Amino acid sequence: MRSFYQIAITLTFILFIFSLLASFISSTGAFPFTDEMGISIESDSDWLTKFTGLTDPTMGAIFLGVTGLTFIGAVALAVATHSVVPIGLHLFSLVFWSSWVKFSVILGYGGYIPGGLLVIFTVGVMFVFIAAIVGILTGSG
Repeated sequence: MRSFYQIAITLTFILFIFSLLASFISSTGAFPFTDEMGISIESDSDWLTKFTGLTDPTMGAIFLGVTGLTFIGAVALAVATHSVVPIGLHLFSLVFWSSWVKFSVILGYGGYIPGGLLVIFTVGVMFVFIAAIVGILTGSG
């Protein structure tokens, strides 16, 4: 791998594959995800909860609102610039952050990883995301 952009994209694919595998394992029921009290966390059948890992309906509504507004902005910018890059950035951002939220929820199960450490990981992931966006915009990949 020659650039940080390529590393960022590779990490994004790994993150996405991990969240898909965790969702698949959870859907089989072989290893149900439970909280500290032994109550199943994956009992919700809402598609948004399964996609993002957000169990709070308010956060799901915020996620959908922000996603919808940014999609409208991306389409408007794509039409204004005659380029599909803004729509690609929106789709990449959607997949990236929903995968990260799902991944961080999975890491938070059981309380084995402290919340402060997850915040440090999130800051690192923000730098990976910024590097991937810069690489996409500059074409350095």
